[in-house]
Amino acid sequence: MPVDDPNARVLATIEDIQRVTRLTTGKDVSASSMLERFGFTGDKLTARLGDLSGGERRRFQLLRLLLSEPNVLLLDEPTNDLDIDTLNVLEDFLDDWPGTLVVVSHDRYFLERVTDVVYGLLDDGQISLLPGGVDDYLARRRVSLSQSRREFVAAEANEVPSRPGQSPTSARAGSAEERAARKTIARVEKRLEQVSAREAELNAEVLAHASDHVRLADLGARLAELTGERDTLEAEWLEAAAILE
Repeated sequence: MPVDDPNARVLATIEDIQRVTRLTTGKDVSASSMLERFGFTGDKLTARLGDLSGGERRRFQLLRLLLSEPNVLLLDEPTNDLDIDTLNVLEDFLDDWPGTLVVVSHDRYFLERVTDVVYGLLDDGQISLLPGGVDDYLARRRVSLSQSRREFVAAEANEVPSRPGQSPTSARAGSAEERAARKTIARVEKRLEQVSAREAELNAEVLAHASDHVRLADLGARLAELTGERDTLEAEWLEAAAILE
């Protein structure tokens, strides 16, 4: 983006780009109305660019960029610094973006709303096409974690010297340690099934409330808690499995 003249005014700068914008709905919106949608109301319409806060400057640059109608738009974590209202406006703009849109984001709801093709950076360090979108990524991640568990257990078994009549790193057959490890695995696997089921329920709610960003924020927090619990359970499973191998 070019360097702004700090003495230039917000509304005048936007009007120099486009006085009237036609939305994807076919409705014409004035420059001042567009600015209001991006949070510039009252005195902010005539404020000097040099007097804008950091957040206001980001929103202003975003609006100016969108109104310039570029052929290719690159967005790196665009939802990080936007409030809910501004995010709604941005999604409306990008929903039917006529050019090429490339987005890097951890916000699955935003990605599912504005993109048609999803790529993911997987554990092999390669960027892979995900025909099933974010759900495809999560499924591949579960497979990768399961494989990592098996590899971990195998590595642990190979690192510990074998004793006659006993598998490497294993507890004595019938010992209290072995029984405790088996109980742990049974408990953890049952809870992992419950976590997976709950994740599926929350993901269904996400799709049902895709336009409600307050609800999505709550659902995202709950999904993050489940991810943390899953990581803890998987570590516990690995410890117990290492005892039985």
